[in-house]
Amino acid sequence: MKHLPKHLRPRWRYLAVELRGAGELARDPFQRECWFAAQNLLGDVGSAALDLTVVDFAFGDGEGQAVVRVRRGETDRARAVLACLDAVDGMELGLRVRGVGGTVRACREKYL
Repeated sequence: MKHLPKHLRPRWRYLAVELRGAGELARDPFQRECWFAAQNLLGDVGSAALDLTVVDFAFGDGEGQAVVRVRRGETDRARAVLACLDAVDGMELGLRVRGVGGTVRACREKYL
């Protein structure tokens, strides 16, 4: 199967997210809660257009960071979805979007 030409490939933006909570947290429950929050806030069509994916995740000792991938042009709605998250698996969670980058590397170097 051939790759799509560059002008037809989806464009992505990456959100650097700072996490704080009291306990342990894994990537999969965080990803699931992001999807549920997007579906509850935007509906099925809106969450599919957003296409939230947790690309990079690290959490330990009550602090952590994540890089969340989102389609270009949807960063404002992605921030709104992340603002809706207050708990993951019963653990209260505080998060803050530190910035938006065009690549994972730039996002990590600049904001995390």
